[in-house]
Amino acid sequence: MMARICDFRMKLRRFLRIFNARRIGISAATTLAALAMAPMAQAQSAAICGTAPLTGDRVALLIGNSAYNDWEWPSLKNAVNDIDFVCDAFARAGIAPRIVRNADKGTLDAELARFAAEAKGAKSVLIYYAGHGFEYGGRNWLVPMDAPPATRRADVEKRFLSIEALVKHVVPAGAFTLLFVDACRTAEPVVRVEDADVKSGEAGSAPLGLLDIGQGAVFYSTAKGRPALDFAPVGSPVSPFAAAVVKELAIPGLEISDYFKVVSREVYKRTYGMELGPQQPFHYGSWFDDYYLVAPPEIPAVRTDNADAVAPMTTSAASATAATRGAVKPAADPLADVSLDRLAIEDEPILVADILSRHAAAELVALADGGHPLAQHLAGYMFSLGVGVKKDVPRARAYLEQSAAQGFAAGQQELAYLLLETDPTPENVKRAFDLFTAASNAGFSKAKTHLAYRLAAGTFGTPDFVRSQALYMEAAEKGHPAAMFALTYFPGTRAANLARLRSIADGGNPEGNHWLCEAHFADKTLAVAIEDCGIAARAGFAGSRAILADAYVKGVGVAADPKEAVHWAKLARDLPELRKDQRDLIAGIGE
Repeated sequence: MMARICDFRMKLRRFLRIFNARRIGISAATTLAALAMAPMAQAQSAAICGTAPLTGDRVALLIGNSAYNDWEWPSLKNAVNDIDFVCDAFARAGIAPRIVRNADKGTLDAELARFAAEAKGAKSVLIYYAGHGFEYGGRNWLVPMDAPPATRRADVEKRFLSIEALVKHVVPAGAFTLLFVDACRTAEPVVRVEDADVKSGEAGSAPLGLLDIGQGAVFYSTAKGRPALDFAPVGSPVSPFAAAVVKELAIPGLEISDYFKVVSREVYKRTYGMELGPQQPFHYGSWFDDYYLVAPPEIPAVRTDNADAVAPMTTSAASATAATRGAVKPAADPLADVSLDRLAIEDEPILVADILSRHAAAELVALADGGHPLAQHLAGYMFSLGVGVKKDVPRARAYLEQSAAQGFAAGQQELAYLLLETDPTPENVKRAFDLFTAASNAGFSKAKTHLAYRLAAGTFGTPDFVRSQALYMEAAEKGHPAAMFALTYFPGTRAANLARLRSIADGGNPEGNHWLCEAHFADKTLAVAIEDCGIAARAGFAGSRAILADAYVKGVGVAADPKEAVHWAKLARDLPELRKDQRDLIAGIGE
């Protein structure tokens, strides 16, 4: 296994023996498959991409450092391959790229000045760095080709490039910043600061830490304390992070937070079970408006007659329209591989992104317009949240009405959820209860879990804990992780459902780790699940991040560490789905 290793003495020679040849030729996702062409075509593309003058509102600076000298710093065979690969993908997405390869400090400074001058009018700036990096003195640094492995405090700024300074220099005021960092973040010092008085408490160099970039987001290829793998699977010519960044970029209309989730899950899947894996990217940031790397497509609504006008169907007409169509489906169903069982237990962002990687949004909408109940459910979800398409709640409801009218359980459950979230009138609350009940009676486990929660919360009247528990048990039997977690609150079902969650976690799904973390925190047995909290926190689960921050404050399962507590509390607060009780848990940590 070759990693982007930062401890560069003994490990260097062992890894050089394992990995000493440039590899070429990897396939990307469906619509970007042309990026993985024959070696000659790939070389020609790499020579061209990133050299044109910067134009447009969106620009990218791609820095790849591979050719370190293997004595002072280990070479990184794939770092330059990565930025060449990403360059083509960004260019195809309408982002004007500039590439800087294997640059020393002087070259980097000159290229940054050139980029900053050309990017003055940009509204968003993407920066992608693949190479060595570290944190020192409260700032983060990338390693130029001529940087020494040891330096003095006064020389750090002269020999290394501050990432914070880089962002400040090249990003125009008010522009959105998106920073990709593909570098290992292992605990071993990357550079030795010779005159740092560590014994008296002065910090030496450390793994890359959090960056303050204002409006925007940072996307690390790996978690703090972990390496970044140079290839996965074996033989890949690019890192698993670069491969996932390009693969998921082929899906138009993913808001950046959803894009981060699917890239992270793809990297986790690619590296799960490998010697130094699994690798868990994570992100954080702050932005007010939705941001898309690839804008959602315009998909006009259609009518069922031959009229020229196009408009979304009204809610009142949706049920009747569905009934007259008779659920027409093509002979060869393109969604035949998406089972109801999968719909019933898998997180929608991951599921929908996977489907969109194989079927364009326009294709799904066309199927929905043709009466396909699953496509109607998917289109309803997509339009309700703006996933793969522009957000349009009335249009979402029209599709969900059609799916539900055909008795499709997933459509019934999604419509019930939408009614309660967007229009909870007494009439719609009653209707949501009926829809949840119908989907639950059809065996749809997600609906059982939703209904169980609402019954216990008293959404539909007097709380009914007996029926709630029974529904949770039925959903857990069908494999729904959230229901398993709920059942850990009941002594009689706790052990069995902890075992179920452990099986999910051991199968490589961090949702299992997250619910184990939540369950043991609630039971005040967190110490036995602190590793699960770490896995889930790195995977981006807000609750696990908050619990981990609290654990570092109190020293539960880990040594008390105020810096780590602040780190995870900040990451937890950045996620809007963090519950109020969990926000209260970390109130005051780092604020």
